[in-house]
Amino acid sequence: MIDLKVLRQIPLFADLRDEQLDFAQLGCDRSLQPGEILAVEGEPSGYFWVLLRGEIQCAKQVGDRQIPWTNFEPHSYFGHELILLDQPYLTTARALLESYLLEFDTAAFWKMMELCPSINRELLISTAQRTQDLGAVSLQAEKLVSLGTLTSGLAQELQHVAATEREAVEHLQELFQWLQPLTLKLNAHHMTSDQQEFLITLQQTLLERMTIFPAEVNPQGWQVQEEEIVQWLLKRSIPHPQKFAKVLTRAGLDITILNDIESVVPDGSVCAVLAWLKATLKSLALANEVEFSTQHIAELVQAAKDYTYLDQAPLQEMDIHEGLERTLTVLNHRLGSGIEVIREFDRTLPPICVYGGDLNQVWTHLIDNAIDAMAGKGQLLLRTTQVDERVLIEIADTGSGIPNEIQPFIFDQFFTTKATDNGTGLGLPIAHRVVVNQHRGQIQVHSKPGCTCFQIYLPMDLRESESATVSQVA
Repeated sequence: MIDLKVLRQIPLFADLRDEQLDFAQLGCDRSLQPGEILAVEGEPSGYFWVLLRGEIQCAKQVGDRQIPWTNFEPHSYFGHELILLDQPYLTTARALLESYLLEFDTAAFWKMMELCPSINRELLISTAQRTQDLGAVSLQAEKLVSLGTLTSGLAQELQHVAATEREAVEHLQELFQWLQPLTLKLNAHHMTSDQQEFLITLQQTLLERMTIFPAEVNPQGWQVQEEEIVQWLLKRSIPHPQKFAKVLTRAGLDITILNDIESVVPDGSVCAVLAWLKATLKSLALANEVEFSTQHIAELVQAAKDYTYLDQAPLQEMDIHEGLERTLTVLNHRLGSGIEVIREFDRTLPPICVYGGDLNQVWTHLIDNAIDAMAGKGQLLLRTTQVDERVLIEIADTGSGIPNEIQPFIFDQFFTTKATDNGTGLGLPIAHRVVVNQHRGQIQVHSKPGCTCFQIYLPMDLRESESATVSQVA
């Protein structure tokens, strides 16, 4: 049986009459060893606790991390917030020290509220304060997760680009070792000054015309031209015709030029000439790949800086498409090859006044959710247009859809359908806060299996919208 003097040491119960303190008989004793779990995030709530001895820590799962929210010390009380809000546990509670608690189930809690109406106000105030505090901690943690998404994405992109650059450098080094022997073989054919001039001019022309594409891209018409060159080379018994054809085609060389070479250079020297041309052209291609990779790395770093809006004013005019493109850059590692991005942008839209860094969080949450919903395969649609004095941004996916029964709750804080290690229940509430509260806009969703579309309406001029709101209040 709990000593009433102990209960009176707790501020919440200090002014209760002795007969009111009889509610303590409705509770039961609970003891915990260090490390023992009292409540698990995401599970149904149903208990009110009064901590008499020890220490309890509450931590929220954000991504793969446990973020401490608060520590409860002796004479603290907690758990009533979730009973009053009818929500599952929002954190995991674990004993840090050997702890002793008085535990009330839901029925006993409501009986206590009935017997002791004077404590109701304090319980409601603490509920509001703790929910606000947890929201602030979780919001900061969610920003860290967004930054983690950015960092992870950039790391993978940079690794890919760096690997491409490293491979190009290695091939370039190998080619340099071959260039001198190839040049010596060419000189062994004792070409006239006119023949040498022809080759030098041809080389310069091809280098200037050469267009570098990523290795996996094959522009229309190349395949036909490559096959024609392969057949030309095979008739002359030139080894490795496919490798020759690929490089020569990219340089803009065709059958006509090959025939010109054959007619100008000495007999028996065509293979040596083409080998020399292939090596010099390939060297330029690899050098261009190194330059492209270096530029891409710089672009990725700039995208990260622009995405977070470092060293920039929070409120500024910007092209709405820039933020969408930067977010796609950041999340490119998640798109993979199975998700097709479709852009239907109204490029005539003027720049609008927004909080760029916060708005990028909105795009990140919505696009990241869309990618999850499609499970690696589908279409992601980004569409912009103007509706009256507002800009409409639509983000749609062909994923599994949002069940009708939960659609009214998706913008509620902490509501999530994901496992606790994958979702915090803050992404969509943050998007709602940024769009509605911060930008005086509107966000809504239409969803069915195979098609989910989030519509975001933003005012063309946020400053004017804020002024109008202030005037209405005044």
